Amino acid sequence: MNNYLQTLSKKCANKYQNTSHKEDLVSVGVLAALEELDSNPEAQPARLWQVISTAQWKHLNVDCLPVSVPFELVRVVKGLGSVDRGYSKDMLDWATLICNSPQFDSSYHEGDTEANHAEEYAEKALLEDIWEAAKECLTEEEYDLFNHYFQQGMDQEYLAQSLSVSQQAVSQKFIKMCEKVRKCFVNK
Repeated sequence: MNNYLQTLSKKCANKYQNTSHKEDLVSVGVLAALEELDSNPEAQPARLWQVISTAQWKHLNVDCLPVSVPFELVRVVKGLGSVDRGYSKDMLDWATLICNSPQFDSSYHEGDTEANHAEEYAEKALLEDIWEAAKECLTEEEYDLFNHYFQQGMDQEYLAQSLSVSQQAVSQKFIKMCEKVRKCFVNK
């Protein structure tokens, strides 16, 4: 039976064409199939294929799965709530890492899921024009700051600490930089 599951898992893993993860995918698939057979000994081959395929997909796409952070925990991490709510240090460290990542902004993922290539190309062209305008009108220091914030997703608080200035000073710089870029872009 194990040879059958391993063969089934190998066939399923072949669709990913990524040799660096193939052995891992096969192992994950076999484990998922064994778990399915443990809970459902009469599982049909089609069901095993489905379980293996899903487990392999989850293994490869673990970084893309959504993470939900309770609002109360976000408040604590951002310094707006009390720490005595029973959260462990590990939990707070994890939440801090998630909240400081550039993907934490939920509006980042709220776009229409339907494919519209014309809009995608227009949006890409618009972004390229904005970055070109930023290169033209900003100083090297301003452009680096602009890039760190908008391209790399660093927050203003972190940038302020790295520049040894207040967050308000960085915020004012961004207001001025964005206005310069906007004027340069509009006047093109």
